[in-house]
Amino acid sequence: MNNNVERLRIAMVEDAVAGWNYLLQKGFALEAVSGMSMRLFLREILGFDDNYIDTTVRTIFLNNSPVDDLETAKINDGDRIALGSAMPGLVGIVMGRNNPYKSFRSDISVREGSFSINEVPAIVSVKIFSTLAVESGRDLLRRGILVDANMLASFLIDKKAQIVEADEVDADTILAKLEAMSGNIPISVEFV
Repeated sequence: MNNNVERLRIAMVEDAVAGWNYLLQKGFALEAVSGMSMRLFLREILGFDDNYIDTTVRTIFLNNSPVDDLETAKINDGDRIALGSAMPGLVGIVMGRNNPYKSFRSDISVREGSFSINEVPAIVSVKIFSTLAVESGRDLLRRGILVDANMLASFLIDKKAQIVEADEVDADTILAKLEAMSGNIPISVEFV
């Protein structure tokens, strides 16, 4: 981040919440700690409780590899994480966590991580798909994410009428600021 922005706080009308699912699927970033387990990342960084993780977060990819063991899969700086609820069809069954067919994909599954939590900050890219985005998006946006300033400006340009305020300025002012920035900026979004 090279914009020296503390956190851009955006308030939008309630009807705008569904539109943010696109951005959650397109991708955003989060700050984590190198070496933390996938379960700890889901719980501490994303704010999911263990029951939600075990029953709803059924599909997890870490750097394009399916994850089964949430304790041994470790997060590191630059990692890419994709999350979803249960996927449909045979591929969905095989790629889902801890299923009877996981041996069919053993060559591509995440192996046990050899890192320990070392308190070194990590930035990870995250994409959240399907009903998981719908169910968790509002809370995640309220907690805050990192998003590319130009992508955010492009995303918000068609939603100007839905912006109530952003850092106490109007939609046109904040869009102009975003267009002048580059790289990831921290944002939080509330729907009123």
